[in-house]
Amino acid sequence: MLEALPLASLAMLCSASLHAFMGLLTKQAGDRLVFRATMMSIGAVYVLPILLSNPVPEWSVWRFLLLGAALHWAFQMAMIRAFEHGDMGLVYPIMRGGAPLLAGLVAFLILGEVLSIWESAGLVVASLAVLGFGWPEKGGRPKVQAIGFAFLAAGMTALYSVNDASGARAASSPFVYLAWFAVVTAVPILLTALIRRGRDLPGLMRQEFKSGAIASLFGLGSYGFALFAYANAAVGPMSALRETSVVIGAILAAVVLKEGFGKRRIALSVVLVGGLIAMRLAAA
Repeated sequence: MLEALPLASLAMLCSASLHAFMGLLTKQAGDRLVFRATMMSIGAVYVLPILLSNPVPEWSVWRFLLLGAALHWAFQMAMIRAFEHGDMGLVYPIMRGGAPLLAGLVAFLILGEVLSIWESAGLVVASLAVLGFGWPEKGGRPKVQAIGFAFLAAGMTALYSVNDASGARAASSPFVYLAWFAVVTAVPILLTALIRRGRDLPGLMRQEFKSGAIASLFGLGSYGFALFAYANAAVGPMSALRETSVVIGAILAAVVLKEGFGKRRIALSVVLVGGLIAMRLAAA
């Protein structure tokens, strides 16, 4: 495992980068609901070879798939609204960093879990960084709606991550679970887009097809790199490395989208990642 550590670390950095680029494409989309529906529908097509070469999962797996579809739909809706109300440099770090942060807060405040010194320090640092994202810019007001939807997306991420981890373990292979998950989760978002866009949906999906196809590859690639890293190195350090997507997302927002106050948010992203890494490594 030690010999594979550098390769696993590289894979996890690739995973983080691909996820950040997927977020960038979502933010840039003209119609984010149609874009996500297009992206996920194409992803379902990509995984067809895995579906056709493996048996249909049993109910012990389907119960996780169905719950995951509901949770992922809620995440998609919250993410879309967050991007509608706020800059990527504001909401993406909260969506990505908020999930492990919320888990740590729940464990401490509700479950009464005793945190180590490093875990406590990481929790405080990460919490202060998130408060910094919510602090109003000069002459501005706090973007309460954007931050609220970003935290809702983070909460859904935490929930479906636990659910999917259980489903992947119950399945014959994590890649089989991923394939079925790609199909099952595409259905609700596609139906939502059909209800809201009606007869215009096919034409709108054609407009989003190119970027949606690329984003779908990014999403599957991000998950695949993460699976490789987890299989070849300790989960704690690898999970910490994946949090670098927060910094990458903030940099993309500043450089590509030309969002204001990029330096401030990049600095806050670095602080947030530092706190999350401290929590991850202390708990490993």
